[in-house]
Amino acid sequence: MKTETDKNSAQIPLYLGITGHRDLREEDKMILKQMIKDIIEEKKSQCPNTEIVMLTPLAEGADRLGAYAAIESGISFIAPLPLPVEEYRKDFTTKESLNEFNELLEKAEDWFELPLPNGISLEDIQKDRVKRRDQYYNIGVFIAKQSQLLIALWDGIENNKRGGTSEIVNLRKSGLPSSGNRTRKRLLNFQTGLIYQIITPHEREPMPADAFKTRMIHSGYWSDSDNKSVEMDRKVLSHIDSYNRDVKIYRPKLKQKIEENKRRLLADHPETKDEIEILSITEYRSVTSALASYFQVKRYFALRVLLTLVVVAFIFFQIYVEFWHKPVLLLLYPVTMGIGALWFLNASNKRYEQKHEDYRALSEALRVQFYLTISGNKTSVADHYLQKHKGELEWVIYALRAALLKVSVLNKTDNVLLNSEINGRIKFVSEKWINKQLDYYRNTSIKLHHGSEKLERFANRLFFGALGAALLLFLFTTLKEHLPRFIEEYEEAIHSGLIVCTHCLLVISAAIHGYLEKMIFNEQAKTYQHMFQVFRIAREKLSKELAAENLEEACEIIWELGTEALMENADWLLLHRSRPMEIPKG
Repeated sequence: MKTETDKNSAQIPLYLGITGHRDLREEDKMILKQMIKDIIEEKKSQCPNTEIVMLTPLAEGADRLGAYAAIESGISFIAPLPLPVEEYRKDFTTKESLNEFNELLEKAEDWFELPLPNGISLEDIQKDRVKRRDQYYNIGVFIAKQSQLLIALWDGIENNKRGGTSEIVNLRKSGLPSSGNRTRKRLLNFQTGLIYQIITPHEREPMPADAFKTRMIHSGYWSDSDNKSVEMDRKVLSHIDSYNRDVKIYRPKLKQKIEENKRRLLADHPETKDEIEILSITEYRSVTSALASYFQVKRYFALRVLLTLVVVAFIFFQIYVEFWHKPVLLLLYPVTMGIGALWFLNASNKRYEQKHEDYRALSEALRVQFYLTISGNKTSVADHYLQKHKGELEWVIYALRAALLKVSVLNKTDNVLLNSEINGRIKFVSEKWINKQLDYYRNTSIKLHHGSEKLERFANRLFFGALGAALLLFLFTTLKEHLPRFIEEYEEAIHSGLIVCTHCLLVISAAIHGYLEKMIFNEQAKTYQHMFQVFRIAREKLSKELAAENLEEACEIIWELGTEALMENADWLLLHRSRPMEIPKG
């Protein structure tokens, strides 16, 4: 069993889900278990910095085989149960099966019961077989949604069995349903990764022709090609593992920054009964925010150095052409350009740009989750974030799901809050999130706008300075016969100097404009001004609802504000993705 410190490390586990037949043939279990272990070993090799965890409800057959494979492979497993544990035990009709379930439950890293749907009681489950079967469907959807990789021990035969393996596989393939009436979006594909199907015989069915073969099942979102989907899955896994490696490496270096983030987020927070949940989300948010800031500094420094080296290289070349025809000076041009290219390649290989953007996206989503959770809303932001921005960014969605699952496993309470507690929490959210974001958006919008204008003016002055130098060069060349005789001895130097000034001022102006284009100050300023207005309206409406003690409406305002913040974060990410750092070629 891991310690609390280990569990709160802010790393992202790789969850492998298991689904499949209950009635496995006894003689097949060894080979099936080995095939599951082979998949586990493959993921260990792909993700050496990542904890791998099996999700299994411990039903008979495939679920328990997954648990045994996890134990023998040296990884942990978590058991989400479809029913309250005592009720679930009633579904295992033999003493041997019940004993096996109890033994495996003891060996689980953790286990928890899937909450019953609103309006459904334990008595309903006991009396109504359809409602009981629905809980098995719900646990199948949960496993399929929370796992990055789903292992399906399935013969591939379609049937209409509610909650059966074929239904769960097809749901994951076609797009999992979202949770809750508010979040139901039937046309969105909640992509969650590949399905590894191990073609598995039933106990009392004919042997499939291709039994024990493994095939990939994917949604076809990217391509009908298995190779394309496998490559995309490999990229998602590499990003997850890279994040975990960065947490290991940089967390000690960023310890002070992380602690500052925690203090700032938790300052004067109201007393809560689910403190573990709040602290866990705070941990994730503080670490991801610190990493985002670290790579932001690296990214922007790399961009400035790259542009500076390009300008310096051009100046060396101009000095060689016009003033000092020494080979060593000419050599400085390719050397400086080469250093700039190597600097760019180093920044590109270390993914400073992508890591800053991805970690910031993850951090901002976790901040929204923090304030939603404080206000009593347990909706997962992963169901509402980056749904239109697929691709490698899917790792961010998965990371959110995995982090929040880890948080929910840690949190063993599900308290009903009193109105007085909700009131205090909403006031905390208003003061610590809405008011502070208002100040941030206002000040940052002004700062970005003024900073952009200042650099734009400077670049324009350089541009007009270049035009002026070019005009002087024209006048000097045209009127040189009418100039005083003492200027003749300086004619070549003046001519070359004006050429160098013209070219260098143009290049520096272009470099500044390139920097402004990559930094997109004006676009960000407009977005922040819009968000300032959104948060201002939210503060006014929230104050009115609190004064009227309409807490339900107040919570809805916070929820809507959270979705607006998520959309702004997604747009920020997409905007920056469209302006990658490049070696200047003009």
